Amino acid sequence: MKKKLLFSIMLLSLYCSSRAQHSTNSPYSMMGLGEINTETYGHLSGMANSGVGFRMPGLLNFSNPAAPAVDSLSFLFDIAMSGNIAQYSNADVKEYATNFNVRKVAVGVRLYPRLTAAAGILPFSSVQYRVSTENYIEGSSDKQYVFYEGSGGLSRLFLNVSYKLTANLSAGVSASYLFGRINRKESITTQSVTNATEVDKFLAEFGLMYVKNIADGTTLSAGATYSYRNKIAMKQYHSNTISGQTNTKTTAYTWLPQTFGAGAALQNMAKRSYRSLSVDYRFGNWSAITSPDSRMRYVNNHRISAGAAYVPNYRTPRTYFQRVQYQAGVYYAASNMIIGGNTLTEKGITAGLVFPLKNSQTQLFLSADAGRKSGDMLIGENYVKVNFGVSINQQWFMKWFYD
Repeated sequence: MKKKLLFSIMLLSLYCSSRAQHSTNSPYSMMGLGEINTETYGHLSGMANSGVGFRMPGLLNFSNPAAPAVDSLSFLFDIAMSGNIAQYSNADVKEYATNFNVRKVAVGVRLYPRLTAAAGILPFSSVQYRVSTENYIEGSSDKQYVFYEGSGGLSRLFLNVSYKLTANLSAGVSASYLFGRINRKESITTQSVTNATEVDKFLAEFGLMYVKNIADGTTLSAGATYSYRNKIAMKQYHSNTISGQTNTKTTAYTWLPQTFGAGAALQNMAKRSYRSLSVDYRFGNWSAITSPDSRMRYVNNHRISAGAAYVPNYRTPRTYFQRVQYQAGVYYAASNMIIGGNTLTEKGITAGLVFPLKNSQTQLFLSADAGRKSGDMLIGENYVKVNFGVSINQQWFMKWFYD
């Protein structure tokens, strides 16, 4: 009965995630394919998602295709939800927006002693905005409002396979199917131009992970990731009430860049407590891509993040809260866009809690992320994100000697 209930929850979660996982209200999602997602919505959210070099048994970490670690008896199921409150400001104008959706559904299992497989769905990019501007009517002192609206985004359905090459070294590949629809509309009074963009594309990312015991109860791990440059075909459907054109179909092309990631983590489980430190660096070669939007150009983006975690006493706790994992993290990112000659940057702090249930086999995780996007002469964005999820670890393959 437990297996049937879990399977039903998985199907319902997958359906909800595929229909409602995009997570922004930002005007910066007007550009390109929208805001590119960098979060994994899991245990490491409270550590600023610094997981490229992080590996722990029983943890589905999708920051690195070589990282997921599942023991031979376990079946792992992760689901995560997230809410976002944002304030947008420009001069004396301030606006607020909120959203809440299912973000991630994933499962993981060990197929053979050295082979682990995991699959799931994550948001790849998000589009959600409503912006208005005032323009003077040519040859007149009168003004008219122009409205820009957008919604939708792209999702990533993935299959992750990792293989243990040696006692210390693992390699992995994540094959993804990118799909979704982006709707954009520009309107003046009763006239409008509508564009709907559909994308379906297969992508791949590769990873390596090295783990070494350097002392009693202490491990050092390091990881690296790489994805190659991809050409994306976009099916576009146009409707223009000004010219009278409706449902005109064209195909346009854009690119996703080469990306690189590197990270390291130090974990200590000596005596009764647990401590960990991790740091990540990610790079996207966006400068090699030409922007189809004249309002901005692409530049290389960089993201640095670091996180720490602490469990006071996981072996012989006197209180439940000595078994809870306490997390904190910081991050800084330089955006892949220069808008009107101005650079956009992002920085923030995170905090998280991981609550163990049933002797640590099932865990609840809760995290908060407070950050800011800003740039000279650009709209400022202050946000608070709250992530909540559960990781269920079921012992499905154990043989019982007594019934």
